[in-house]
Amino acid sequence: MIRCRIATGGRLALWAVLWAVLWLALSAAAVRADAVLVDGRDRVELSDFAMLRDPGRSLSIDDLRNLQDADPFTPSAPLSQDYSLGITSDALWLRTGIDVAPQGGGRHVLTLAVPNFDRMEVWGSWNAASEPIAVLGDHEPRSLPLRRNAALIDLPAGHHTLWFRSITSGSMAVPLDLWRPAALIRTEQIENLIHAALVTVVLLLGGSAVVLAVALPSLSLAFYGVSAFATAGHILAMNGLDALVWGRHLPIGGQNPFVWLVVSGVFGIAFLFAALPVRRGARWVVPVLGAPVLLGLALLIVYDLFVEGDLEVDVILRPRNLTLLILVAGLAASIQSWLAGYRAARYMIAGWAVLAAGNVLTALRNAGVVPWTDATYYLPVYAPMAEMLFFGAMKAARLRLLRVEKDEAQRALVTALRRNEAELGERVAVRTAALDRANAALRDRETQLRQMLEAVPLAIILAHAVRSTPLYANRRARDQLGGSDLYHDPGDRDWLLDLLEREGRVETAEVEMLDGGGNRFWALVSMVPIDYEGQPARLLAVNDITGRKQLEQELTKEKEIADASVALERAAREAQRQFLAMISHEFRTPLAVISTAAQNMGLTAEDEATRQRLQRIERSVRHMNGMIDACLLDDRIEGAGLMLRTNLFDSGALVSRIAEAAQAAAPHHRFRVAAEGVWDLTGDEQLLGIALSNLMENAVKYSPPNSVIEVVLRRDGDSAVFSVADRGPGIPEGERERIFEKYFRGIGTGRIPGAGLGLHLTRNIVSAHGGTVGVRNRPNGGALFTIRLQLRDPAPSDVGEAFA
Repeated sequence: MIRCRIATGGRLALWAVLWAVLWLALSAAAVRADAVLVDGRDRVELSDFAMLRDPGRSLSIDDLRNLQDADPFTPSAPLSQDYSLGITSDALWLRTGIDVAPQGGGRHVLTLAVPNFDRMEVWGSWNAASEPIAVLGDHEPRSLPLRRNAALIDLPAGHHTLWFRSITSGSMAVPLDLWRPAALIRTEQIENLIHAALVTVVLLLGGSAVVLAVALPSLSLAFYGVSAFATAGHILAMNGLDALVWGRHLPIGGQNPFVWLVVSGVFGIAFLFAALPVRRGARWVVPVLGAPVLLGLALLIVYDLFVEGDLEVDVILRPRNLTLLILVAGLAASIQSWLAGYRAARYMIAGWAVLAAGNVLTALRNAGVVPWTDATYYLPVYAPMAEMLFFGAMKAARLRLLRVEKDEAQRALVTALRRNEAELGERVAVRTAALDRANAALRDRETQLRQMLEAVPLAIILAHAVRSTPLYANRRARDQLGGSDLYHDPGDRDWLLDLLEREGRVETAEVEMLDGGGNRFWALVSMVPIDYEGQPARLLAVNDITGRKQLEQELTKEKEIADASVALERAAREAQRQFLAMISHEFRTPLAVISTAAQNMGLTAEDEATRQRLQRIERSVRHMNGMIDACLLDDRIEGAGLMLRTNLFDSGALVSRIAEAAQAAAPHHRFRVAAEGVWDLTGDEQLLGIALSNLMENAVKYSPPNSVIEVVLRRDGDSAVFSVADRGPGIPEGERERIFEKYFRGIGTGRIPGAGLGLHLTRNIVSAHGGTVGVRNRPNGGALFTIRLQLRDPAPSDVGEAFA
């Protein structure tokens, strides 16, 4: 009765008064001076926060604990956990007191019921350390497998103070609770089942649409499916299920879940324009609103994937602004389609309206007009799900309309068929006359075809398929194949007919045939079945390849001769190998006797001249043994190939050992060894030792007595470098490219002993290891030989720790 007597202005004033009273009551209830009591309950809501803004994010916990002046917090109006401060770049400090009863002490779980929050640090008055007792947020590793941000805290009994430092790019809301672990797990399980079921509904809608889009096919259903999947990504990011399942937020939209909502909206508009015919009056929606939406979406995705930092950049194209543009575009196009007479568009209007309502509720919650509760948070989150259901209803209505249109089209088709039937009789008469004219033209073309067949250089025969009687033969066939027996071997005819029956055609089969004079020749035969004047026939084409066959026979003979030459060369090489083995065996025994005799005589020699002659004999014996070994090793490389016995060895030890042996063999020279790094190499240690020994012996040969031979081992990037430098005359420019050839000796070698095999063997050994060997002249005289081998990186060790 009262409401009926109040005018419109009075009703508005009354509602304003009631809202103010309600707000004051809520504010009065929120302002409590008492500390929060922790008495053993499963869940304790933290409230009565004193707030301090830190615009420069410069304050520390030590600054707040050691305050000497007035308290910078605002205790006169403490905040409740349902209050939202909107989006801010400041660091927000919160402080609250708690009274922990003896039965309420022990392990608790501190939870922040906002799944998307950058970082929150927590300090307790019972812990004087500067490090926080707990850290929560998306950028921190999760120590507990929970959907919401959580951390374990051990609370001692007594009165304590909690400080919270919050930084986030999203809405600044702090619904903080203390849970008993078992109670939190039970609650999480129930909530996770509910959220998972709702997400599954959206995924089923998207998957069904994609399957139908492939089966029908339908572009609008494909857009619908992609929009549904993006909606599922938005819901997963907003309720925290993505972090629970994958341990982190999804790659796209991980810092701002509104990116998924923008993607869903873009494909929702694409679905709208693909599913409903939009008249010209609404075509302005696409270029005016679609272009900035697509540009903003591309910028957001690039910024989210490749740029460090928050998505809240100071530009117009933010996710929420793009969502507003999408809502305007979708509503405008849907309303225009509905006004144009498409009744199914009302479902689209309802879907966009639900999404708009969710955005309005989000804006009111972030502005602090409505409290931050599960209802005000999750209703906007699942608003796109309701939108997808409305979109599905619109598509179903559109399909029903298409079925009606199909029935009408079928009825129109029956009418058109009856009308066409009457016209068909008239067309038959016209077509009959045209057919007669076509037959006449066909006979003319047949005459032209016969003329072309007569000019073809191949023999072409047309025979009856059953009676095998000839029906036609061109001029080439009449001149070349005069007799009735075409095949030298009658079995070839049966073979060709069997092949024709199996394969349906015969292409380029080689057979031996007879010409008109009874002479044999080789031919390529092709045969296909055709219909000739209503009779089954076979068309045979014969190509004379006698000249090609003769050429093939000549090539075969030449190949046999070449194979025989290769066999002779192998036999000669084997004989050479056996000769070298025999020579080495026959030489080694007397050389061993000479070496032993020289050593025994050296033990009893008294004068210096005799000892020098005996030393020259021993050096000559070693030289002969070295030449025999070089010949045998070269034969091994040239023959069966160089087989590497690969193992891991110490490169520094190898260089030192070879240098010591070379020093002992050349007492009139001094070896200087430098190893900048000692590491392990992989290869044939014995063969690489031979290669280094050859370089050192070569340096001794061409260096004057009492000169220094420098041997260096160093690392160059991922390569090991061995270098041997002598003090000799160097290598002439024209011989530098040939000194590694087999048996090559330079012009200036003169009376220096050698067989020209040492450097050749060195190059083959290094090449077998995948390395290179080179030489250059030193500026101050002498030659520098360098061996470069690739180092093998150590296998990475498996490092891992299990976290429970």
